[in-house]
Amino acid sequence: MLKWIKLKRGSRVLDGNGILQIVLLRSQENEIMTQRIKKQYRVAIFVESTRVYSRELIRGIAQYNRENLNWNIEFTPRSLNEPFPTWIKDWQGDGILARINNKHLFRVLSRKKIPVIDLRRSFAMPRIPQIGTDDRTAITILYEFFRNRGFQRFAFVGLPEHQHPPMDIRRETCRKIVKKNNQTFSELEVDLYGVETTQIQGTRRLTQWIKNLPQHTAVIACNDDIALQVLNLCRKTNRIVPNDLAVAGIGNDDCLCELAMPTLTSVDLNPKRIGYEAAEMLQKMMSSSFSPPQATFIKPNFIVSRMSTNIIATEDPIVNQALQLIGDRACDGLRVKDVLRHVRLSRMTLENRFKIIFGHTVFQEILNVRLQRVKELLSTTDLTIKEIAVLSGFSYSEHLMRVFHDRFGQTMNEFRKNYRTK
Repeated sequence: MLKWIKLKRGSRVLDGNGILQIVLLRSQENEIMTQRIKKQYRVAIFVESTRVYSRELIRGIAQYNRENLNWNIEFTPRSLNEPFPTWIKDWQGDGILARINNKHLFRVLSRKKIPVIDLRRSFAMPRIPQIGTDDRTAITILYEFFRNRGFQRFAFVGLPEHQHPPMDIRRETCRKIVKKNNQTFSELEVDLYGVETTQIQGTRRLTQWIKNLPQHTAVIACNDDIALQVLNLCRKTNRIVPNDLAVAGIGNDDCLCELAMPTLTSVDLNPKRIGYEAAEMLQKMMSSSFSPPQATFIKPNFIVSRMSTNIIATEDPIVNQALQLIGDRACDGLRVKDVLRHVRLSRMTLENRFKIIFGHTVFQEILNVRLQRVKELLSTTDLTIKEIAVLSGFSYSEHLMRVFHDRFGQTMNEFRKNYRTK
């Protein structure tokens, strides 16, 4: 039984045991609720809006902000090389996300006594953490993609050394992987972005290089821009793609990839997730004493296969037949005995040929194609796991989930969340 003593702001009551309690009136409750509202952080974003990759970074940042509702953003559409606005020198904000493309901008931002994160990695930046794609993984999955199609000759075309460090990593990784496997490798550094005379010289060198590449060479370009130039010069030099040369880029700029003739295969780097992770990192830096690593690398997701690599390149015509059938029908419930019937060989003979060329069995090749299809469906559709199992050739969704986890170390739902929400 409560006994009222008085009733006004800060009213006090006694409970049945005579213990004094404080009753909060509405004005006091509002005051406490106001204190609980998150601080409105002011964040400046210097990311160009002219390319698909950078726009996806912005989408990832925007998604983080929608989910947390605590940033006031300063952003103006700009190109990569556009001078930064003069207001940044006197801007009094809480944090900055930027694609720092020159040392002048670096010096200006490093003087700001607020957290700054770089999303371009043009050069080493003391005191400014950097975040971007895992370039070594991007090259590794491209190499495996070509190797699984029987390619034994590889070529890499990239920018001049030290022009952009991530491109150096891609070239060095490609060289190491190919040479480690004792396969043929050719590489070219070419400047297609400099002054007009440099571009002309670069185009001439690239043209001659393409002419001299052996038949059935897998050409990996450091990015989609260079890959598009390779495809254009292949047409001018009568090198048929993919019959003579198969070409792939990195970045999956869908505008460039679909504009290319033939359409360009490319690695999807998942920049939306990079933007999301960068925003999350900045929030931790602004709201606490969190100190991130100097460099953070986000793994790319998968290869978007298009016409520029639509070929089987082994020297074994029987294996080529088997691979073509697997590529066409693996997701339709194809079994190993169907492949054997198609090529008219014993299982032992075909398995031996597969192991010599690829290092794995016929069944594993079927599984590889199915799992690639699963990843594409998880990333681009809202289909249920059961529906994806049917469309990718698995009889039971439970079996698919177990195989997927064993192969990739994460559940299907985790993969989808990582791709589509980050």
